[in-house]
Amino acid sequence: MIKPGFFERIDKISLFKSTEFKVLGGLEIILALTLLLPTFYALNKGEDASIFFKPIIPLFILGLTQMIIFGQSRNFRTVNGLTLVGLVWVVTFIIGSLPFYLAGMSALDSIFESVSCITTTGSSLVVDVYDWPESLMVWRSFLQWVGGIMVVIIFIYILPMFGMGRTFFSNELEGSGTSQFSMKLRNAAKSFILVYVSLSLINFLLLMIFRASFVDALCLALTTISTGGLLVSNSSLTDMNIWIQLITMFFMFVGGVNFYLHYKAIYGRKPKVYKESKELLMLSIWFLSVAAVIFMINIFPEIDGVSDIGGYATEFKNVLFTVISIGTTSGFSVEDYTVYPEISLFIILVLMMVGASAGSTSGGIKFGRIRIMFKFFSNIMKNVLHPNAIYTVKIDGENVDNSRVINAVSITLLYILTMFIALIVLLASGLPWMDSLGLAAGALTNTGVGFGNFGPSGSMSELTDSIKIFLMFLMWVGRLEITLALVFFTPTFWHDVRFSYRSIFNFKKYF
Repeated sequence: MIKPGFFERIDKISLFKSTEFKVLGGLEIILALTLLLPTFYALNKGEDASIFFKPIIPLFILGLTQMIIFGQSRNFRTVNGLTLVGLVWVVTFIIGSLPFYLAGMSALDSIFESVSCITTTGSSLVVDVYDWPESLMVWRSFLQWVGGIMVVIIFIYILPMFGMGRTFFSNELEGSGTSQFSMKLRNAAKSFILVYVSLSLINFLLLMIFRASFVDALCLALTTISTGGLLVSNSSLTDMNIWIQLITMFFMFVGGVNFYLHYKAIYGRKPKVYKESKELLMLSIWFLSVAAVIFMINIFPEIDGVSDIGGYATEFKNVLFTVISIGTTSGFSVEDYTVYPEISLFIILVLMMVGASAGSTSGGIKFGRIRIMFKFFSNIMKNVLHPNAIYTVKIDGENVDNSRVINAVSITLLYILTMFIALIVLLASGLPWMDSLGLAAGALTNTGVGFGNFGPSGSMSELTDSIKIFLMFLMWVGRLEITLALVFFTPTFWHDVRFSYRSIFNFKKYF
C-alpha cells in the first residue's frame, strides 16, 4: 500500500520539474496495463499474444522512469496544460498503434487505425476483419471505448489542473443545467467514468440476453456508448437480429446524450432529470422528425421490394437506425444509405455536422450549440425590427452567458470553414466530389463513414498516404472541437512553449 506523501517524497528527489512528463509517465503505465486485456484474450483464442505483450514491459519501465525523474511543475501555466492535452493524444495514438504494427500493418496504417479508434471516428483501412486476429479487432473496439473516456478525462480532469476546467466543463455540458453544478471536478471525472462503465456493462448484458455472440456483445458494448462504430464484422449490424439492432439503436442514443444527465440520473439517483430535460426532448424530436422525412422521401417513389406494412415498418426501423447512427456520429449501419435519393444524403450530411448533445461522446458541432445559434440569430432579426430593444439568449428559461454564445458561434463557423477547406484539399487530390465530401465530413465530425465509395460498405484501403495523414489530422481536430486543436498552430502558443520549457532541462538548477 502506498503511504500518504509517497509521491511528494519522489518529487523531492526528481531531477526535473515537469507535470506534463510526470502525467505522461502515469498514462504510459495505465496503457501498458490495458494491453494485458487483449493479451489474455489472444491467449484464450490461441492467437499470437506477443503483439500485445511485447510493448508492456518497455512502456511500464518508461512510464515509471518518467514518474521518478520528473516532479510537479512549480508554475503550471495554461500553455503547460494545453501542451499536456496535445501530448496525451500523441502518446495514446502511438501506443494504440503498436499492436497493429506488430501484427503486420505498415507504420502509417497502424497510426491511422489508432487515431481513428481513439478519436471514436471508426474509419478503417481493414478490408476483411477475418484476415486479422480476432483479438486485434477487439483491441480496435477497446481503443474506441478508451477514446470515449479520454474526452471525460481531458475536459474534466486534466484541464482543471491549469484553471480552465470550469470554462471547458461548461462548454462541454451546455444545455444540461450545469449552472447549478458545484461538485469538485476531479470527483466528477471519477463519477462520470463510473457511469460510463455501468452503461457499457448494461449494454453488454442486454446483448448477451438477446443472443448476441460474446465477441459481438463485447465489441458493441465497447463501441456503442463511445459512439465509435467498429466491430468484428464486415457488414456492421446488417446480419444481426432485430433485437440487437434495437438495443444498439437505444444505446447509440444514450451515448449521444449529455453525460451530465446520465450522471444525475444514475449516480445521483434522479431518473426524472431525463423527463425534465428540454434538450433531450428536442434531440429526440429532431431524430424522429428527420427519420420521418427521409422515410417519406425514400418511399415516394416506392422502394423496390417494399409493398406491405411489415416491409414499411422494417424500412422505417432501418432509416431511424441510420439517423441515430449518423446523428450521434456512431457510424454503425443496417443498410447502405448511399443508395438513398440525393436529398436524403444531403439531410444525412446535416445530421453529421450537427451531431448530438454536448458533453456526450459524439462528434460534430453539437445540438446544444445549434440551439444557441438559432436563438442568437433570432435575436439579430428582432433587433432589425426593434433596434433599441435588448435581447438575451435564453435556453430552457436560463440566460446564456455571452462567452458561451461566442463559443457556440465561433465553433460553428470554424466547423463550416474547416469543412470547406478540407473539401477543397480532397478535391485537389483528385478524388470525386461525393467521395471528397464524405471523407471530409466523416473525419471532421468523427462519424467515420461518408458517401460515394466511402459509405458503410466502402473501404479506405486504397487511399494515398497523403490523404490518410490529412484525414488523421481532421479526426484529431474534430475530436478536440477545432478551437482547442487550432491553438497548437498559433505563433503565440509556440512562443509561450519556448518560454515555459527552456528551464526544464537546465541541469545547473539541480546540481
